[in-house]
Amino acid sequence: MERERLREDRIHGNAMYPVSVYPDIQQLNGDSILDCHWHDEMEFTMVTKGRAVFQIDMNTVEVQAGEAIFINRGEIHAGYLKGDVPCVFSSIVFNPELLGSRTFDTVQEKFIGPLVRKTVIPPSHIKADEDWGQEILDLLKRIFADHATRTATCEMSTKAYLYLIFTRMFEHMRPAPLKGTVATGSHDKVERLKSVLSYIHKRYPEPLKLKELADEANMSEGHFCRFFKQMVQKTPVDYINYYRVQQACVQLENTDHKIVDIAMDVGFEHLSYFITTFKKHKATTPSQYRKMFYENVGVESALVQV
Repeated sequence: MERERLREDRIHGNAMYPVSVYPDIQQLNGDSILDCHWHDEMEFTMVTKGRAVFQIDMNTVEVQAGEAIFINRGEIHAGYLKGDVPCVFSSIVFNPELLGSRTFDTVQEKFIGPLVRKTVIPPSHIKADEDWGQEILDLLKRIFADHATRTATCEMSTKAYLYLIFTRMFEHMRPAPLKGTVATGSHDKVERLKSVLSYIHKRYPEPLKLKELADEANMSEGHFCRFFKQMVQKTPVDYINYYRVQQACVQLENTDHKIVDIAMDVGFEHLSYFITTFKKHKATTPSQYRKMFYENVGVESALVQV
């Protein structure tokens, strides 16, 4: 399916331990802290500094330092800075198969199965104002700490902590809406957004017209623009330019192509507009970005040699 192109292709962990922990992630340039994407793994993200607004499917959640969110498999999500304080967050992304057993048992039948099949809906916003939330936050901190210090038992403790986290969360889960209800209409909108974003990601080097995107979502142009802005926090044009800039960064980091050639490769017809747009999103020019990237790579290489 075309929308699969938007799915994150990063491999989280490995077959023996399908877990990745990302500590102390700094916000990206501008107001974006997490690009719009989805993956087949589950995820917990805890904000440790500042505030952020996370979009999870059709819902927005404002999260402050010391709080966390849960993102279920397949949920499209993005994060945006809230306020003037830089945002820092840590994440654990894991395949739900980690919670499986070699044989089908009561835990699988009563708890893990419904969670994976999404017949129950877990709370997405985890706060410290109730005991169960504080306990989950403490367990997430233990996971991040164990991975930071690379304890000899971190794989086992992480699995144990995740079981305890879902034990507390299960007390506050609710049944998923039945098919044909209002909530399933929200699912349809999410699927339409995935289709549109995949369309953009596939064709970003080409001229893209608003009507094409609206047709992809099976909406009128006016309705589509309002829908897209609500879901992505950017207008369609702003998002297309943002994505083109992200692709330009990949080329700036990995090739010696001329900047004018990169501009054309990612869909900008005029160099001056590319530079202006790049600076808007990255707070620097393409040439300065390339220079800073290679300077940072040089520092990291030196640290590795030491």
